[in-house]
Amino acid sequence: MQPEKDYLSAKEATELLGIKMQTLYAYVSRGMVRSFSGKGTRAKLYSREDVQRIRLRTMAQAGQVAVAASAMNLGPPIVPTSITEITPQGPSYRGQLATDLALKGATFEQVAELLWTGLWHETDLLWKASPITPRDKALLRSIPAEDARHQLIEILSLVAMQLAIGRGPLKDRLRSGRPLDAARGVVHGLIGCFGFLGEGGRYEEAKGGRSVSHSLLVAMSKPVSQEDRRLLDAILVLLADHELSPGTFAARIAASAGTSVHSCIAAAIAASSGTEIAERYEWLDEFQKSAKSTPALISKARKTLSSGQQLPGFNHPLYPAGDPRATVLMDLVRQRSSRPTPVKHVLALVDHLRMEYDMQPRHELAVVLACKSMGLPDGAPSALFVLARTAGWVAHILEQRLSNTMLRPRAKYSSKI
Repeated sequence: MQPEKDYLSAKEATELLGIKMQTLYAYVSRGMVRSFSGKGTRAKLYSREDVQRIRLRTMAQAGQVAVAASAMNLGPPIVPTSITEITPQGPSYRGQLATDLALKGATFEQVAELLWTGLWHETDLLWKASPITPRDKALLRSIPAEDARHQLIEILSLVAMQLAIGRGPLKDRLRSGRPLDAARGVVHGLIGCFGFLGEGGRYEEAKGGRSVSHSLLVAMSKPVSQEDRRLLDAILVLLADHELSPGTFAARIAASAGTSVHSCIAAAIAASSGTEIAERYEWLDEFQKSAKSTPALISKARKTLSSGQQLPGFNHPLYPAGDPRATVLMDLVRQRSSRPTPVKHVLALVDHLRMEYDMQPRHELAVVLACKSMGLPDGAPSALFVLARTAGWVAHILEQRLSNTMLRPRAKYSSKI
């Protein structure tokens, strides 16, 4: 059975939407539908995902059920928030563009505190160490290294829950009013899991007096340099939040049900562990490894596109003009004192696809390149995404608690599904 094509011809798109060609062109010019030129032809191809989303929005005129269906797939906003706004310049945290924060060298800790409290700290922050119990350390160090490397995201979810054990009954923790202490503790706990990717292949407890970026490099058995710390912080800052992603929605749902910070974060990690999010980083890593030269990478990309399939790592639906987070990270990679040959090949591929197909890189591809430029181990990109997004998840957990509303969408039964 052939997979459904990710791109449609103009005829297919207009027939699916029931519109004229001029209307389709208008959708493209307004950034509502992504398009690119097929190789060897002047004919354009159009994103099936975008066309289907517009189709749902059109159906919304028929009633509230269609409105809800449309909103659940990058449609109209459904949850009010004062945390992050998606703008053409990228996500804006409490009114400050993430790209600006990354370019000025903001640390992950500064941005996390901004998201959590709305306050900006000009000086660098070093969070107090959050030691784990000997029992937890023994449990984590008993996990086989090979299992942890292949299932690291699921291990991160386990750690978030494990750190809640021994902290007392849920009702007491909710009354204590110290969710930020719990959040910082979870971050430190997750950092230790990066030790599974390092030379020792085991959990490495994060120590006090070190920044998050410093601790990450130590955990992954990498030399600590200012250049690498800056790039790591840029990754974490740019990925810290992105409005109502699946993990964030899961965190808010859990928070609305009155669960602990640890449980909410674990739910968010679990929702982010699948093929549509975390494993996209792994696919991109394998893609760039599969070809040993720039021409080979270009040839492989062309074959994927000519089959009508989307090339992961390109064309973010919320940024039709290009993902600003990817732009910042790739510029930082290009500015580094040295770049491995495979990184140069992928950078050349990005330039080629932009020129030939007008395709723009997404943040996932840029994160993979940044990690490769630092020589980080396999599995680091997806794990860094989870660690970074923890900052945003905690902010949404706190905001959801204040709303005093349980998130409980309705379902419309249909025997035809």
